[in-house]
Amino acid sequence: MPNFFICKQQVTDNITQFLSHIFIASRCVFTILFSVNCLNTVMKKLLFFIVIVFSAHAVFAQSYIPMPADSASWRYREYDIDYVTQVIDMILFVNGTDTIAPAALGGRTYHKIFSRGRIITVPNDSIPPIVTVDATYPDTYFGAMRDSGRQVFQLTLSGEIMMYDFTAAIGDSIPAYSGKDKVIAIDSVLLGGIYHRRFLTNDSTFYVIEGVGSNRGLITDLNDGSGTVQFFCFTDTQVVVYTPDSAIECTYVYPIGYTSGTGIVNKESVDIEVSPVPAHDVLHLTTSASGAVKIVVYNSIGQAVWNGDLQHKLDIPVASWATGVYYLQCKYSGSEIINKKIIIQ
Repeated sequence: MPNFFICKQQVTDNITQFLSHIFIASRCVFTILFSVNCLNTVMKKLLFFIVIVFSAHAVFAQSYIPMPADSASWRYREYDIDYVTQVIDMILFVNGTDTIAPAALGGRTYHKIFSRGRIITVPNDSIPPIVTVDATYPDTYFGAMRDSGRQVFQLTLSGEIMMYDFTAAIGDSIPAYSGKDKVIAIDSVLLGGIYHRRFLTNDSTFYVIEGVGSNRGLITDLNDGSGTVQFFCFTDTQVVVYTPDSAIECTYVYPIGYTSGTGIVNKESVDIEVSPVPAHDVLHLTTSASGAVKIVVYNSIGQAVWNGDLQHKLDIPVASWATGVYYLQCKYSGSEIINKKIIIQ
């Protein structure tokens, strides 16, 4: 009997020990599995964090792309959306020429911006296709811009205004066609083989791009989104870099007479004097020409605002005109064209 109880006790102890070992082993296995799962979770989060950090670094640390100063153009079309009788196919472009602002406006150097366009008369509400054309009005000075510290400024008659702020962070406000928009995201887009930073705003129809301008063109308030002015594409050295609508072919506006080979004859054999500069109420014109000189006045975006004949003397009332830069196109004897810049204040 004693041996039996001893044996039973040993068996019980062995079973208890065995179960204890199983429990310990199970805890070890569970701990290992839990540790692996934890490690996997931690690694996944760490990798995700690393991707986010490096992606952000790639966006914010990439080299700044300034606005072009030469051989670049922005293609537009302007028309009255309610009653189409004519369209103006135009480009704004830079050609490497600079201007220095007066000392009173800071004396800084700016890259000149020019406009060139073709005025097309069309049947009522018949909009022609977008094609490459020759201009019908001369290249005219539109304005000037400069890059400084990842910000772009436009020169005006009264000073300068900020066009673009590429230093902005998420949550900052930036210039927009409607005033100010808030940046909600910053990413990069591949344009012309180069990554450009893009700033998305709270207006889903508007964003800006380093080295390009915006999806509304170079001058944001030129295109207010109403459809009267459409921006089609941006080219750099005649290569299409960006189009807001890839379904529309990017075309160009060549100088007057480019495809026909006639060109513009700029002569000074006929003298035309314009005064005062700047003009306020009346613009006085005089000429030494023996015959009539055809006069057309264009505003800074190529719209004809006045036309008539100059015979020796002519006074043009300008008191009701908007202040800014205008251009006189003077045609004499059907072949000679003289271009004059005027300023209305």
